[in-house]
Amino acid sequence: MPTVRLAFCDLAPDWNPRDNYFTRAVTGAGWTIQFCDGPQDHPDFVICGTFGHAFLDYSCCRIQFSGEDSWPDLNLYDYAMGFELLDYQGRYLRLPLYAMRDSWAPALAKHTLPDEAFLSRTKFCNFVVSNDFSRERNEFFEALNAHRPVDSGGSYRNNIGGPVADKLAFQRGYRFSIAYENSRGPGYCTEKIVDAFAAGTVPIYWGDPLIKQEFNPAAFLCADDYPDLPSLIEAIDALDRDTERYLAACRAPILAPDGSSRAQRYRTDAPCREFLTGIFEKGPHLRRNRSCWGTIYEGDLHYYYKLAEQASQPRTFWQRLLGRS
Repeated sequence: MPTVRLAFCDLAPDWNPRDNYFTRAVTGAGWTIQFCDGPQDHPDFVICGTFGHAFLDYSCCRIQFSGEDSWPDLNLYDYAMGFELLDYQGRYLRLPLYAMRDSWAPALAKHTLPDEAFLSRTKFCNFVVSNDFSRERNEFFEALNAHRPVDSGGSYRNNIGGPVADKLAFQRGYRFSIAYENSRGPGYCTEKIVDAFAAGTVPIYWGDPLIKQEFNPAAFLCADDYPDLPSLIEAIDALDRDTERYLAACRAPILAPDGSSRAQRYRTDAPCREFLTGIFEKGPHLRRNRSCWGTIYEGDLHYYYKLAEQASQPRTFWQRLLGRS
């Protein structure tokens, strides 16, 4: 049984470095993982997130994973996984966040639910968001909520007495879900639309301009199809009033029926499993820029991150008074 010495760094605070999507994909392929807790343990590979700069302390092969709308920097990383629609000499895997969610399998089977599962929902629309980063999302929520009350169950604009503990359980009581991304870019499609599908609601989506290459347009409302917010709100009302059309949207498979959906390849963890084990099979190696320019760039970035970290620290009264960092 092959073995890999693997570390994780710069991932979200709730990330479990011993049990996660990547470890399950690798062990499912028959590999044994020897977990390393830091560069001092001399891992052969490190999977790095985008929430820090500890990756700069690792001299081994670096594999970046981004769950945000960010481009990978292959000067700094040997390999990368993220949302962008890239192809770069086998060094990049598009891995959208929705493919890693527990809600993915229920979303794929959503259209098989009985009619009663959809028609029994008496609540109009929900909104589960933790931040105010997206002007477009904020404006749509305000407009729809002014037209008909929308239940906000996240931290942002919460109006139900506090954030919900279980997003999908909360969404299951509603006919529609606002599934707006926090930014817009080709390929940037997170868990929002998939969670809405998994809960059996009809998503109202904005974000990825290529979303219809990912998901069946018959199964959701796409903001890009309407010239303005009043037109989109009118379409929501019309669908809500028409039982047959509403049921048709609920029954529609979430992937395009002709097999052309880009999401088809993510039905299993095979893309991730093959990408990672293919890297590991090569043994410890580097593919990032190791020329003098690459090392200078890495050194400069380390300095930049240190400055950014210092700037984020609270300053004393005298430092603020004197304008010193």
